[in-house]
Amino acid sequence: MNEKLTILIVDDDDVDRMAVRRALGKTGLEPVIEEAGTCAAALNALREGNHDCALLDYLLPDGDGLKLLRDIRTADILTPVVMLTGQRDERLIVELIRAGAADYLSKDELSGETLGHAVQTAIRLYQAERDQLRAHTELEAAHRELQSSHEQLLQAEKLASIGQLAAGVAHEINNPVGYVYSNLGTLQKYIDNLYQMLEGYAHLETLVSDEDALHTVQALKKELDLEYLKEDVRDLVSESREGISRVKGIVQDLKDFSHVDEAEWQWADLHRGLDSTLNIVNNEIKYKAEVVKNYGELPEVECLASQINQVFMNLLVNAAHAIEERGTITVRTGTEGDDAWVEISDTGKGMNAETRKKIFDPFFTTKPVGTGTGLGLSLSYSIVHKHHGRISVESEPGHGSTFRLWLPLRQPEQMAE
Repeated sequence: MNEKLTILIVDDDDVDRMAVRRALGKTGLEPVIEEAGTCAAALNALREGNHDCALLDYLLPDGDGLKLLRDIRTADILTPVVMLTGQRDERLIVELIRAGAADYLSKDELSGETLGHAVQTAIRLYQAERDQLRAHTELEAAHRELQSSHEQLLQAEKLASIGQLAAGVAHEINNPVGYVYSNLGTLQKYIDNLYQMLEGYAHLETLVSDEDALHTVQALKKELDLEYLKEDVRDLVSESREGISRVKGIVQDLKDFSHVDEAEWQWADLHRGLDSTLNIVNNEIKYKAEVVKNYGELPEVECLASQINQVFMNLLVNAAHAIEERGTITVRTGTEGDDAWVEISDTGKGMNAETRKKIFDPFFTTKPVGTGTGLGLSLSYSIVHKHHGRISVESEPGHGSTFRLWLPLRQPEQMAE
């Protein structure tokens, strides 16, 4: 202990204080000494000062040492304390130690050697406890960080698996959808040919001289309602082709969203990513909000497209969940210097300042238990940070929320490599 110590003597008796001063003078510590004569004064001094040790008399005008010790610990004051008293009650000594006293000395046997040893021991114990507490705090922080990283890794792996599944499903669906679409096109041509044949037969009706045969054909046309069939068949084929076209669009959106075959840094069209993601989450949004697109001019951006699509999905789904009845989600895009930006606003319930501070923390969620992991925004933040971008939020209760993310148009050379 090379630094000069600051020691607080708490005693209402001038003679006793002088005796303690003399004993301290013989310790070789040469401390800076401060004094207090009451429990209240001692508590204030310990709160405001930076004392290395406090020497407390047990009996004080406004209380006893046991109560003062408990008040010190209640106030989260960590200064080590050595009790000084003339009492020899063993039960009292045990109570004082339990209440937080580092040591106990009798005033009758006070000497420089015993006092110096007690003060140094108390300070060392305090430093050891402080180091242990710091190590424990650092260990807890490391554990939380490890748990967060582990959960984010699991989430990322799950998303990658979902992407692979989506790509696999898209590939498997694409083949039957392709030949159904092709067959419908061929069927349309065949039907057109049959219509031409029917028109030819209708022209020949005027040349039929057999009244019975002509009557039979006309009765059959009336029974089958041939004109309605001709119109309805056209509509059925047209609607079927439209339905298959929509399935093809969904399959393409799945492929665009997952980007399984494009796991490297690449140049991507963010508008295409937004559109495919909006189609994927359409079922989450369509019952809650109208989507308004205000797209600006955007060049292609160097990114991991599947991960950026995941960010879009998290923000869009959260926006839908924030809307309690019916509202609007607005998607805007543009550029700012060397960055592209994407903004997603909702007319939902909004957030207060306390919630805004925590939304990017792992496991924090405002959703009911069992309906959210609290990792969506944390993972989104990590993805954007990995892209050397940034993400911000503006929100007020009752006025909705606006998330904006910036992405550099080009990644640093070492990242791209």
